[in-house]
Amino acid sequence: MRTHLSRYALLVALLVMLWATETMAYTIGFNSLGGSNLSSFTSYTENGYTVSARAGDNWLVAKIFGNEIPAIVAGPIYSPLESQISVTYEHGGQFTFQGIDLTSNVAGGTSYTIEGFLSTSGIVPIFTETVVIHNINTFNTFETSLSDRLELVDRVTITGTPGHGTTSFNIDNIRAGLKVSDGGSGTGLCPSPPCTTEPNVPEPGSIVLLAAGLAGIEIWRRRRGEG
Repeated sequence: MRTHLSRYALLVALLVMLWATETMAYTIGFNSLGGSNLSSFTSYTENGYTVSARAGDNWLVAKIFGNEIPAIVAGPIYSPLESQISVTYEHGGQFTFQGIDLTSNVAGGTSYTIEGFLSTSGIVPIFTETVVIHNINTFNTFETSLSDRLELVDRVTITGTPGHGTTSFNIDNIRAGLKVSDGGSGTGLCPSPPCTTEPNVPEPGSIVLLAAGLAGIEIWRRRRGEG
């Protein structure tokens, strides 16, 4: 009976460690975003990820409102139109999309359609999720489901459609990650040369899960030695 329990504990520990490695993410926080408040936004790159405005859309730099400041905002202010951004990784590398912070300002009802694509699938999205923002003038955190976290994509589009009376809508803290064991590059998911010289930073929760997994294995090892 004890042997079965020990094997079960080892399996749980390994699953916990696998979960930790699969959820290592990097947050695109627009921390180095240039320009002044409400200047035009077209493209921004951070840690190998590039956020680009769709051609013809009126995206602006937000230097007085963010989670934390800065962020990007869809315009024109007071009469925003449907607007889209795309997220890619350098050299066309594959990544997982994990979450984003979104707003609907002055009035609720702004909807966001999030779609992930893989070049081999053409125009057919790997996943599609839609979220409607009802809480106004504050950032709402959206996290993808577990199944979507595991889907590898090479492009994600986020399309915002303003609600009735909405004066603008913001995007901040786009969370994406490389599906690798150490949170870094060069494991086969990224082309050669390495995708980035700066590895993705694990989320605090991932670090806790990894520690729990290691602790579980150590307990199993000691009990096996005692047996």
